[in-house]
Amino acid sequence: MFGVSSTANDGRANSPIEVPKDILERVSTLCLALPEVTVRVDLSLIRARSTAHSFDIRRRSFCLLVAREGPTGEPVPVLVLRADPDERDALLSIGHPFFASRASRDGIGVRLTDDTDWEEIRELVTESYRRLAPKKLTALLD
Repeated sequence: MFGVSSTANDGRANSPIEVPKDILERVSTLCLALPEVTVRVDLSLIRARSTAHSFDIRRRSFCLLVAREGPTGEPVPVLVLRADPDERDALLSIGHPFFASRASRDGIGVRLTDDTDWEEIRELVTESYRRLAPKKLTALLD
């Protein structure tokens, strides 16, 4: 079962998939720097993905961080954000590390790797926040 060490049919212990700590810290720092952001943590025991960290503005998620199991069993961190339709289309046309998210029509997923451009992630997080935050809060960013 996900979230708890268990023994597979071949006798090997399975470790739960989790977002690497350094990635969680970087994303948390970016998101929590924005006005009135809160974090919800979904500790659901789902084998397909890690604990989900949802960064919310007034109970609406603008950024979701999870990890999925990669082909060799390593965690692959994924950030799901909101983007305006033109920006979303432009990012999807680039391809890797961007992909279409099924979370919402304006959702865009980004695989976080050693090559991640953290300045670009900061911009995407901020724009995702702007899509949901009230004007009073987005004015604080300008």
